[in-house]
Amino acid sequence: MREVSPFEVESKELDYEKLIRQFGTQPISSLKKNLIPDHKIFRLGIAFSHRDFDKFMQAIKQGKKVAIVSGFQPSSGMHFGHLMTFQTNLFFQKKYGVEVFIPISDDETYVTRKVETQEQALENAKKIAAQIIALGFKKRLTKMFIDSQYTKIYNFAFKLSRGYTISLIKDAYGFTDSINPGLMFYPCVQAAHLLMPQLDEFGGPKHTLVLIGIDQDVYVRIARDIAEKFGFIRPGALHLKFLPGLKGGKMSGSKPETCIYLDDKIEEVERKILNAFTGGQGNLEDQRKYGGNPNICVVFKYLATFFLNEKEMTEHERNCKSGKLMCGECKQMLINKLKKFLREFQKKVKKAEEKIDKFLLG
Repeated sequence: MREVSPFEVESKELDYEKLIRQFGTQPISSLKKNLIPDHKIFRLGIAFSHRDFDKFMQAIKQGKKVAIVSGFQPSSGMHFGHLMTFQTNLFFQKKYGVEVFIPISDDETYVTRKVETQEQALENAKKIAAQIIALGFKKRLTKMFIDSQYTKIYNFAFKLSRGYTISLIKDAYGFTDSINPGLMFYPCVQAAHLLMPQLDEFGGPKHTLVLIGIDQDVYVRIARDIAEKFGFIRPGALHLKFLPGLKGGKMSGSKPETCIYLDDKIEEVERKILNAFTGGQGNLEDQRKYGGNPNICVVFKYLATFFLNEKEMTEHERNCKSGKLMCGECKQMLINKLKKFLREFQKKVKKAEEKIDKFLLG
């Protein structure tokens, strides 16, 4: 069993340096400083690995047109792990005017049996579309589509399929003969997603970037394998570390207790955070005496990633280690910030539901 694959991450504690060697990518630390944007994911080391991110940033600095591709598989709603990725996409759009392509793969959700019916997959896809719009993406710079509704993607995938063999796909994904043919063809659809911004109707060949967890890197590799055969530039990738689940270990959409969803009810959020894993001691006396360990604390990780600036994060970390800050106080701080964020965001989603058709490619 592979420790990391497109379908499952086996290990709770991942060695990211080992993954860089295993996947043959480049560490972010190898980049020149002038090619690293001033964004929290780089300052906190969340972005740790890449493929051709330097070429993507050089193209931006040279005033060339570039694009980001960031898909979503709507087996369930958007959670904070997804939020980290899409907030980063939004940063590139706002700061550099980057066009963002967002394929929502309801077809993959169906063929992988994450839902029972195509209708449910489509319903999930529309919910995700509204949530993405609510984050503040500009319609002019956003190309969003739902696979089953935007059938042009299948014609493109059919064209690209000539670049692959069944043996190549089986080897890359670990498929066996028992896999259903819909999933066997899906790598061609994914390649179509990643190469789509380079079609003539979207301005022709350009440097593109995909923000993903390294478990999804195979989709980028398989698109890179054939890109030049069809006259395209090989897409690049920026790999983000996994946001930990609330119980520790990897967050998983199939395990709701590990995630904060963007449509969670406020009382549900509070319950989840109160039961979240921390780096605290066994009792208050020991906590005050020995302090906590923010390095393994999920609550601190969420605060640092989404809500605290660097100065606040440093002070919070110091207070935790010194025993001045109790885990209950830390949890309550996160609960309050999540409540405020989610109340405001969920109102925006309601308004965004009326704009879905205007954003979706037809």
